[in-house]
Amino acid sequence: MKSNLYLTGLMIMILFLATSCTTYHFGVANRAAMVPDDFGETEAAIAHAEQSQGAQYCPDKIAKAKELATEGANTYWACHNTESSRLLAEARKLAGEAEACGPQAAAMAPETVVAPLPAAEPTPGMMKYCVYLGIEFDIDKSDIRPQYHDEVAKVGDFMKKYPTTTAVIEGYTDEVGSDDYNMKLSQRRAESVVKYLEDDFGIDPSRLSAKGYGKASPTADNATDAGKQKNRRIRAVIDCAIDVKEITPPPERLCISLNVEFASNSAEIKSRYYDEINMVGDYMKKYPTTTAVIEGHTDNVGGAEQNMKLSQVRAENVVKYLAEKSGIDSSRLSAKGYGSTRNIAYNSTAEGKQKNRRINAIIDCVISR
Repeated sequence: MKSNLYLTGLMIMILFLATSCTTYHFGVANRAAMVPDDFGETEAAIAHAEQSQGAQYCPDKIAKAKELATEGANTYWACHNTESSRLLAEARKLAGEAEACGPQAAAMAPETVVAPLPAAEPTPGMMKYCVYLGIEFDIDKSDIRPQYHDEVAKVGDFMKKYPTTTAVIEGYTDEVGSDDYNMKLSQRRAESVVKYLEDDFGIDPSRLSAKGYGKASPTADNATDAGKQKNRRIRAVIDCAIDVKEITPPPERLCISLNVEFASNSAEIKSRYYDEINMVGDYMKKYPTTTAVIEGHTDNVGGAEQNMKLSQVRAENVVKYLAEKSGIDSSRLSAKGYGSTRNIAYNSTAEGKQKNRRINAIIDCVISR
């Protein structure tokens, strides 16, 4: 019904516009008389696309086709007939692409991985142990003061205890200075921590990398000196595969990718995955001040809106399980569906799709300092 109203309104606009251009621009009357055919073809193309199975898989293309058709009508109103015809042709092209959409077409279509996810995105089969180091740097300096060596030891000792771990050392700054300068300064500070871990803890360089983020993602208000100091920080994101029950003390954040597979278009949790979810429940019971966000992610099969809803329901079902089966108070849990917006692999292969269909548990740990 909504679609019919849109198309009826579009045709009324077209007839009015055609009359207007013919009346006020006599020199182009013959050209104007041809335009309604363009609009009729566009109307038919969009209608066909909306009735096809492609509407389920490529709703964004249909929405864009409608937008271009309306823009074409508005452009014709200004009597820019050439531009109007171009817009209508593009609308018909998009409608045709949408009509041809389907599971196979979606799998074969060229795509790009949603760019770069934070280093804390948990690797499938692994978890991310995230630690903020209480290191204060002198203004415009990247040297680590001796009194902060114990902070770096949090990372060094953990990586020595678990020799299969790898780590990304992230550097951040306050907002003083240019973006380019802060990016370089944060990189130098991260590199100085990496060098200390290599020299003083014997961590192999292949297990470490440094990444500067400049003044991105401040954790405090830069309006005060205290806030600026909090933003001049170092974070270690450690990739590890260990039993969460062994983690003592807890990190500031623990990010876990749960190996939970769902049937197509289903949010039901199969019993064989209960142990995966129980791992989160056991950790949260061990540390009762923790809170968690359960994230749901999908591949790109299906429409964007459908995937968003499906990922939200899947995340909510995991939250419900943790509350009912593990006894975690619901106030400590929240669910967030991301649909297919945060791909970690290409959807062009079955393996890539499986990596993208995931549940992440992002656990924040409240620690007394």
